[in-house]
Amino acid sequence: MKKTIIFILLLFPFVAFAQEPAKDPKAMALLDKATSAFDSKKGITSDFIITVENARDNKKESIPGQIWLKGEKFKLSVKDVDTYFDGKTQSVYLKEVQEVTISNPDEEDLKEINPVMLLKSYQKGYKMKFMETIQEGGKNIDVIDLYPEDLKNPHARITISIEKESMRLYSVRIQGKDGVNTIFVIKKYDYTALPDDVFVLNPNDIKGIEVVDLR
Repeated sequence: MKKTIIFILLLFPFVAFAQEPAKDPKAMALLDKATSAFDSKKGITSDFIITVENARDNKKESIPGQIWLKGEKFKLSVKDVDTYFDGKTQSVYLKEVQEVTISNPDEEDLKEINPVMLLKSYQKGYKMKFMETIQEGGKNIDVIDLYPEDLKNPHARITISIEKESMRLYSVRIQGKDGVNTIFVIKKYDYTALPDDVFVLNPNDIKGIEVVDLR
């Protein structure tokens, strides 16, 4: 369920990079600066909107969410699903059914859940190109396209938009190969320090919860 909510991923040709360098230096520099903001040792909180567009049935749904980040740790809250990761153990709490699933995910698992992990994956396995600077919402936005080198990758294209002045991530647009687009737009940043217990769920604190331990 959580993967469907966050990353339900439009066929797009890969030939755009046929005559281009695999790593556009300008695109790489912009991505390096934008992602460094998420490496804060004190922590960062962001409010966002995820919009899922289904081209096959012309449907669209927007879902608000919030993410707390501190190094490798994160907590993600979307709809009735809260996901906690303390750097090793992940707890996914489904509020509607009062169930928590505990596991030790690998890097690929985390990319499907944490949009920041997906963003940072540009460093390997992707071709990239700086596309243009546009104006949106009164801001100058630098736009970068990523294309996976592995043709079996479910993502056909990832478009990353960065605020030019602040160098903060503005949005991530994911085009998959199943006729569905997912757009992740950050609405607010908060740099208040976060304690480590934000990223830990103790099932004993929730009365009546069912625990599924997959470790």
